[in-house]
Amino acid sequence: MVRGLYIAGTGMLLQRRRMETITNNIVNAETTGYKKEYNISHTFDEVLARRIYDQRALDQRFDGERSVLGHRVGPLNLGTQVDQLYIDFSMGSMEGTERTTDFTLIGDAFFVVQTEAGERYTKNGAFYLNNEGYLIDGEGQFLLGENGPIYVGGLNFRVDQFGNVFNEAGYSDTIRVVSFEDNNNLRRQGSNLFYSLDEPLAAANPYQIAQGFLEMSNVDIGREMVDMLAMYRVYETNQRFITMIDETVGRAVNEIGRLR
Repeated sequence: MVRGLYIAGTGMLLQRRRMETITNNIVNAETTGYKKEYNISHTFDEVLARRIYDQRALDQRFDGERSVLGHRVGPLNLGTQVDQLYIDFSMGSMEGTERTTDFTLIGDAFFVVQTEAGERYTKNGAFYLNNEGYLIDGEGQFLLGENGPIYVGGLNFRVDQFGNVFNEAGYSDTIRVVSFEDNNNLRRQGSNLFYSLDEPLAAANPYQIAQGFLEMSNVDIGREMVDMLAMYRVYETNQRFITMIDETVGRAVNEIGRLR
C-alpha cells in the first residue's frame, strides 16, 4: 500500500517534468532553429541498477519477480523517473526571408559561433552585420569561418551552397560547418546553442547552405497540445490513486486498528 503511494507519487513527478519540457517546446515554437526536447522514462529500479553498474540487479530474479540489489521487491516496480532528456535534431521547415545575412544549413551539421566560453554550435542561421563588417548572431557573437570571424564588409555579399563567402573584393572566407559522431552527446546552452565534450568530426557530414532562408523550429504545436492533454490525464489519475490509498490507510488506522 505504501509502495502504491510511492509509485503514484513518482508518476506525478514524472508528468510534471514532462509538462515543463512540453511548455518549453511550445514557448520556443517560433524560435528560429530550435530543436524540440522530449523525455525518456524508465522504472526507478532499472535506472538505479544501471547507474550503480550492477548488472546482477537487472538479471537476478526470484520466482519470476524482479529484484533490486539482490532483494525481493515483489511484482510491482519502484516507480518511474526521467532517465534522459533527448533533443530531436530533425530539420524544421525552411522560410524565405530575402535577407543576405540569413542562412539555412541543410544536413546533419552545425554552424560555429565564438562565445566567451569557447566555440558553440547552432542550427540558427539568423545572423547580422556589425559596425565592423563581421557577421554576428543575435547575442553579438561572431560566426566563424575557416580563418576566424567572417568579414563581409557590407550587405552586398553572397554565399554559395558550400559556404564560400564572396564580397565586393572577391572570395572572403568559407563558413565553418561541423558535425559530430553522435548528436545525443550535445548539450543545450540556452535555446539555440549547443556544446559537446567530444571533438567534431574531421570532416563535416554532407550539407548545403541556402542564403536568404531560415530553418524554423521543428516543434509541432498540435502534437505538443495532444501530449499535454494526455500528460494531464495521467497526472490526474495518479492523483486519484494517492487520494484512494490515503483514505484506505486512514480507515485502517482509525477503524480496523481500533482496539475494542
